[in-house]
Amino acid sequence: MAFDHIIGQEIQRQRLMDALMQGRLAHAYLLYGPSGTGVEALAIELAKAVNCAQGPGEPCQKCPSCRKIQTLQHPDLHVFLPSSSTKAAKGENKKSEVEGRSDARLERRIALIESLAKDPYAPFIFNKNDYLSVDDIRGLRQDAYVKPFEGRRKVVIIAAADRMNVAASNALLKTLEEPPGELMLILTTHRMHGLLPTIISRCQPVHLGRLPEPVIQDALITRYQTDPDTASAMTRQSDGSLNQALQAMSEEGTANRKEAFSLLECIHGDHPLQIFEMVDHLTAMHRKTPVVEPLLDALLSYYRDLFILTASSKETMVIHIDRLDAMKDIIRKITMEQIEVGIQDVEEIKQSIIKNVHLQLALTVLALRLRGRRAQAA
Repeated sequence: MAFDHIIGQEIQRQRLMDALMQGRLAHAYLLYGPSGTGVEALAIELAKAVNCAQGPGEPCQKCPSCRKIQTLQHPDLHVFLPSSSTKAAKGENKKSEVEGRSDARLERRIALIESLAKDPYAPFIFNKNDYLSVDDIRGLRQDAYVKPFEGRRKVVIIAAADRMNVAASNALLKTLEEPPGELMLILTTHRMHGLLPTIISRCQPVHLGRLPEPVIQDALITRYQTDPDTASAMTRQSDGSLNQALQAMSEEGTANRKEAFSLLECIHGDHPLQIFEMVDHLTAMHRKTPVVEPLLDALLSYYRDLFILTASSKETMVIHIDRLDAMKDIIRKITMEQIEVGIQDVEEIKQSIIKNVHLQLALTVLALRLRGRRAQAA
């Protein structure tokens, strides 16, 4: 099977391999799909395929070109990832502050690239201020017109392309409209709505769908040496995303599930004032590390379990089996309708937070709205 380092996605892999072997690869691809479905991994494998020393085709994974691209260190491969800088210390002059920001941003980008090279399927969380700037794209355009050093083609991967600011997006359009003959652009995104329609229209789209549970479970066991019982439990929490399953296994994932359930208990508990304390706690956590989005995903999975227990009582379908007794207590206080509307409430707040609304206010509104639905049911 083509691109055998990719997990699942057989149709998409074969489509790209056929185009490669027939000499009809597009000059720009847009690989898109939910997080954890392999868009970054496929971008790296495609870069290998066009520059493998064995010739265009299935990457041999052994030649110097394949090995360099795997580590994202090939001179003809350029990877752009969103990154942010930290503020320079107080008292520094303007020049020192600019230099400090530039150095911090470069260090952040190097760390992100190293993480991507280590495992393109691993959980990958950007900070709120991580972005792709117009200077990034100008640098890309300048380098694009230089002939390849070692490979047949220059390949530029722009990961999380939806995080380009407006100026960067407009600058990229010029390269897409007049691409150098030896350049291949590969954009990846998990949020198509964040890209300009004009950029989307100038790329060949390749959609990667959610992975089937058996595929994720097999990958956890064979690639990540996870014991079968744990793999089975984590697969149920994956929602078709391998990195969501990996994140669920991590310490951060365990902590997020714990915090999400604490929030659920506050919402449906007997002491409503605890809601405000919980929101303050979560907001403070988010200032240090962006935890709210994965926490809301965990909250949704708990509401999914509440829905299943209310609708069918099929305990074997419950994801969070360790919280079964506590969830049974909660479903005595709310109805099926309240659960359904509650899921919609969480989804709406998730989208609001993505748009940078006031976090503490959004969480407070969500918790009180869900609490109100619980009160209505009672």
